[in-house]
Amino acid sequence: MPNVLAQTRAWKSKAILAKLETETGTDAAPTGALNWIEARNVEFTPYEAETVERNIEMPYFGNGGTLPTGKYATLSFQVAVVGSGTAGTAPKIAPLLRACGFSETVDDENEVVVYKLVSENIPAVTIYINIDGTLHKMVGSRGTMTLTLSAQQIPLYQFNFESIYVAPAAATLPTVVKTGWQVEQPVGSATTLGATLGGVTLAYSEFSVDLANQIARLDLPGPQREISISNRTPTGSITVLAPALTVFNPFALADAGNTLDFSTAQDSREGYQVKVDAKARILQPAYAQIEDMVAYQMNLELSPVAGNDELTITYQ
Repeated sequence: MPNVLAQTRAWKSKAILAKLETETGTDAAPTGALNWIEARNVEFTPYEAETVERNIEMPYFGNGGTLPTGKYATLSFQVAVVGSGTAGTAPKIAPLLRACGFSETVDDENEVVVYKLVSENIPAVTIYINIDGTLHKMVGSRGTMTLTLSAQQIPLYQFNFESIYVAPAAATLPTVVKTGWQVEQPVGSATTLGATLGGVTLAYSEFSVDLANQIARLDLPGPQREISISNRTPTGSITVLAPALTVFNPFALADAGNTLDFSTAQDSREGYQVKVDAKARILQPAYAQIEDMVAYQMNLELSPVAGNDELTITYQ
């Protein structure tokens, strides 16, 4: 008896493309030549339905049926934290950062590209994910992200996007151009700056920041049908070697409740470095251990001071 499938399909054979939309909800038509994303650890839910029960009363047991009230797709993946390789040139993940609520400023004079948070006019991105010949289009996507720097590990962004569902179609896998994607450096003493928190430089084993965008799914008469970002409540966490209490006292800082300047940077090479600046309050400092040495684990609350300034990412 012959196999049911003459050719099985490989989950590993996939391509993710992303391009900013000129008009929200209009397919930006990303291409493999210009818009390929070097994604890893991909998780994809192509069809996620929200339903309402019909609650039909019947003279026997059984389902009364449901009606779909909304159909969506969700996609998450990781991308390395590394610059474009050329100072002043935006990284290839720029459309992803923009669709998570960042503005982009290219400073030619200082050869940096700065991403600052915004609270309005957040663009959407069209994402294509082709899984071995089946193309799923995520039009009007917006999302959120987490950045993690862990010692002796690859520095990573975690992106999570949502979109209104679009039926898939058969399509050949695109030919992709990898130009502009650089090999990242692992997190370590030679490649990563220590963290500066409240003016004190600290050695850390792990730092993470979660943008925590609140994603709203709108499907209203009007019509108004979109994925929107309605708020953000960013948080962070850091584990540091504990200096003498007279040098750094996280308990007193947490008790005072002051907003402190935070800074660190990944990658030691010009054009590849990614600097992270934040305004943070220390919450719930606790003892931890790094290789049996005394450490502090601190939760951080990122809060705006002048507005939209609680997190800045600079490529330099």
